[in-house]
Amino acid sequence: QIYSSELENEFGHFEDWLCIFPLHRGKANEEEDGNEDEHFVGKYKGSFYVYPTEEAGTEPRVSWGVPRNRPIKVLVRVYIVKATNLSPADPNGKADPYVVVTVGQEQKDTKERYIPKQLNPVFGEVVELTVSFPVESELTVAVFDHDLVGSDDLIGETKIDLENRFYSKHRANCGVASQYDM
Repeated sequence: QIYSSELENEFGHFEDWLCIFPLHRGKANEEEDGNEDEHFVGKYKGSFYVYPTEEAGTEPRVSWGVPRNRPIKVLVRVYIVKATNLSPADPNGKADPYVVVTVGQEQKDTKERYIPKQLNPVFGEVVELTVSFPVESELTVAVFDHDLVGSDDLIGETKIDLENRFYSKHRANCGVASQYDM
């Protein structure tokens, strides 16, 4: 099945087991201070379960499927198929796009294989990164415009929570075809 929107929208942000709660420092009431982002210090990822008192003494069900409290190394394979409707970055109304994939300190790019004068590029690339959960759980995919003079311009980027995808019950259902043809 091919999805027409982000997989996060299709699968509830992959929060079927882990939910993300923002952590803020300082004032507990956001109405007291209009900008809650400046107090953001991190996020809590987990679940809460509330049981009736008669079930409280029984075996805790919440621990089923909970990962151990130590780092897990995984191989992440990112299939960069194509981009559509990119914003023009050059005076000629086109862009010379390439992709940069980043997780933690590791970064891979397709800069040497940028696609000249294209707003709907077909990349057909695969990037592999080794990731350690829970330390490196956010993957960033950025599209840049290659410039011969000066620094390259950021066209756009997105962030993907890998840890939620890894622990989600939907992860086996989210994939790409074994073959891709233009």
